[in-house]
Amino acid sequence: MPLVKLLKVSIILPRREAADAINRLAELEWFHPISKESHYTNPDIDDLLLDASRLLQSIEDVVKSLNIPLETGVLDTMFKGAPNVRTQLVISDLEDLIKDLEARSKPVIDEARSLLNEYNRISKALEEYRSMREVLRAASNISMNINTMQMLRRFYSSIFIVNRSDFAEIGRSLEGAYIKEIGSTELSTALLIITSRDDADRVVKVFRTFDVHPFTIPKGLPQNPKDAYAEVEKGVMEYERKKEEIEQAIERFKTNVLPTMLSLHEGARTAKDILETMRKPAGTKNFALIEGYIPASMEGRFRELSRDWVCMVEDVGEDNPESPTLVQNPTYLRTFEVITSQQGIPVRKENDPTPMIAFVWPVFYGLMFADFGQGFLLFLLGMLLRVRGVGTIRSWGTLLAASGLGATIAGLITGEMFGWHMDKFAVFKPLLNTQLGYIIGVLDVSELSIEQVLRVLEISVAIGVAHLVSAFILRIIKGFREGKVFESVTVHIPSLIGYLSVVALILSAIGAGYDVIGMFSLTGIKHEEPVPWITPILGDWARVEVVADAAVTALIASMVIQLVGHMVEARRHAHEGGEESGMIGAVMEAFFIRPLEWLSHTISYSRLGIMLIVHVALMVTINSAYIQFESQGNIGGGIAVLVGGNLGVMMLEGLIVYIQAIRLHLYEWFPKWYSGEGTEFRKIVPRMLYTIFIWEGKGKGRYGGGYGGGGGAEGQVQVQELEGQRGIGTSPAGDDKGR
Repeated sequence: MPLVKLLKVSIILPRREAADAINRLAELEWFHPISKESHYTNPDIDDLLLDASRLLQSIEDVVKSLNIPLETGVLDTMFKGAPNVRTQLVISDLEDLIKDLEARSKPVIDEARSLLNEYNRISKALEEYRSMREVLRAASNISMNINTMQMLRRFYSSIFIVNRSDFAEIGRSLEGAYIKEIGSTELSTALLIITSRDDADRVVKVFRTFDVHPFTIPKGLPQNPKDAYAEVEKGVMEYERKKEEIEQAIERFKTNVLPTMLSLHEGARTAKDILETMRKPAGTKNFALIEGYIPASMEGRFRELSRDWVCMVEDVGEDNPESPTLVQNPTYLRTFEVITSQQGIPVRKENDPTPMIAFVWPVFYGLMFADFGQGFLLFLLGMLLRVRGVGTIRSWGTLLAASGLGATIAGLITGEMFGWHMDKFAVFKPLLNTQLGYIIGVLDVSELSIEQVLRVLEISVAIGVAHLVSAFILRIIKGFREGKVFESVTVHIPSLIGYLSVVALILSAIGAGYDVIGMFSLTGIKHEEPVPWITPILGDWARVEVVADAAVTALIASMVIQLVGHMVEARRHAHEGGEESGMIGAVMEAFFIRPLEWLSHTISYSRLGIMLIVHVALMVTINSAYIQFESQGNIGGGIAVLVGGNLGVMMLEGLIVYIQAIRLHLYEWFPKWYSGEGTEFRKIVPRMLYTIFIWEGKGKGRYGGGYGGGGGAEGQVQVQELEGQRGIGTSPAGDDKGR
C-alpha cells in the first residue's frame, strides 16, 4: 500500500507562545493543519505576517518589472535549461527567516530599482526627443532665428505645423492672410503666416479649431529650426544608445540574479503562506489549540519539538472522513499521479491507482502511437525535459519519456519507423536475423488489410477486457475493506461474473462464425469450434457450445443474485424509515442497463487499435506524397513533406492519443471502483524548488539538542523516509530535481 499511516496531533499552549509553536511545526514541515480559526488574534503573528507580505510584495514588484518568469517554460527548458541552484537558508524561526530574506533582497531590490528608474528616465527622455523631432521635422529646412519674427511691429508672423489634409481648409478660413508652405513631411506641413497685427487673434483662433498652436522651440535648444532639428536628432541617437545599453545591463542583471530572485520569492511566499495558515489558532482568549496530522514516522520528532506544551497523539482510523491522504510512491510512479489527480485524491480505504496507471499508461499510449522512430524522438524529448527541467516540467518530461518509450517498443512490435517498415532500413537488417527479429513486425499493420485490422482490434479489446476486469476486482477489494460485505457479495462479485459471462458469449459467437442462435444448438447444428482466448487457456474441452451454455447460466445467476440482493437491501432500507425502491428499475438495471454498459465500455477500448490504424494511414499518405515528389525530381519538396508531416503527426496525434488514454481511465476504469474523494495532505511548508530551509534551534535545552538541517540523526532519517511522499492532486511535480 502506498498510503502513509497518519496520526492526529493536538497542541495546547498559551496563546502568547503560538508563534513559537508555529516555528517548530514549520521546522517539522510534515504537518497538515486542521483549519479551525478563532476570533482571537495574535499580535506577534500578525506583525510577522505583515512583514512577510510587504517583503513578498516588494520582491514581486521587481519580478514583474523585470519580467522574470517564476517557472521556466518548455522552450527555455529545452534550449537554456531551468535554474538548477538551491539556496540554503540557515534559520532559527520565521522571524529570522524574514529578516534574512530582507537582508538578502535589499541590495538586489535596490540595484533593480536603480536600473529600472534609469531605464524609465532614459525612455521618457527618448520619447520627448522623438516627439520634438517629429515636430521639428516639417520645419527642419528653415534656417533663421524664429525669435526675430516677434520683432515686427505692424505685422503678425508665425509658423504653424498642421496636417496636410487641413491645409486647404485653413487657406479658405484665412483669406487675406499671406500663407506660405515652407516645409513638409508625409503627414504634416509647415506654414508661414503673415498678416496685420489687428488680424492676429483671428489667425490664432482659426488654428485652435484644428488643435494647432504657434510653432515654438523649447528653451535650451537653438531657436533656429534647422539647428534645433540637428541637435534633437543627435539627442535621439544618444538616448537610443543609452537605452540599448541599459537594456543590456538589465538583461545581464536578470541573468545574474535569476536564481537569487526565484529563491527570495519562494522563501517570502512560503513564510507568508505559513503565517496566513496559522495566524488564528483555535482555542480561548488565553490558550490556543493547534490540531493537524503528521506521518506516523514523525511522531518522535513531533513530541520532541512540542515537549514544552501539552500534546496529544491519536491514531487515525480509515473511517475518519476528515483525515487527509499522504501517498508514498517511488520517483517514477509519482509522475503518473497527475493522471490519478484527474479523478481526485484516494480516500484511506481505497487503493492508490497510480502504480497500475504507471504500468498501463505506456501500453495504451504505445499501442495507439506505435512507431519506433517517432516514439524514440518523443522519448528523447521527454528525457531532455527531465534532465534540464525542474518541478512540473521535469515530471511532465518523465511522463512524455515513458509514453515515448511505450511507443518505441510498440513500434518494434508493429515494425513501423516513420511510417516505413523497419526491414527497409539497412541498419535494422542484421537485427532481423537475431532472436529480437522475431518480435519486429509481429503485429504488422503496414498493408492495412482486413486481417491486420481485425487482429489489431482484437488485441485492443483484449487489453480492454483485462483493464476492466482489474477495475471489478479492485471494487470488490474496496467493498470488503469498507465493511460492505453484503453489497460486495450480491453486487460487485456478481457484476464481475456477469461481465466475464458477456465476454465469453461474445467470444463464443466469434468462434461459431457469428451464429449466435446456433451456438446454443437451437438450430440442430452442434458447434465444436474452439473459442478464441478461452480454449487456449482452459484446454481443448472449452468449445463453443460448452462455453456458451456455461456463460448464459453464469450470466443469469449473477442477475438473479443482484435482484435478490436488491430486494434484501430495499427491505432493510424501508425498515430503517427510508423509501423502498421499485423492482422494475432493479430488473431493468440488472438485465439490460448493466450488460449494455459492459458491452459499450469494452467496445470503447477498440479506440486503441483505431488510433493505431489512423496513425498508419496518415503515415502512408505522407510517405506516398514523398515518393511522388521524389519521382518528379523534387527532392526538396519531398523532404519538406516528409519532415513536416512527421512533425505534424507527432504534435497533433500525440496530443489526441494522450486525450484518448486519459478518457479510457476517466470514463471506463475509474467509475467502476475509484471515487477519488480524499483530501490532499498539504505540508505546512509547501514544496520548494529553489530554497532549502536548515533549522537551527535557539538553544539545545529548548529544542532538545537542536535540529539544524532536519533535526539531528533521527530527524534526518525520518525526513529521508518521507522523501517522495506527498498528497497528490495539483501537478505531477513530485520528483523535483535535487529534492
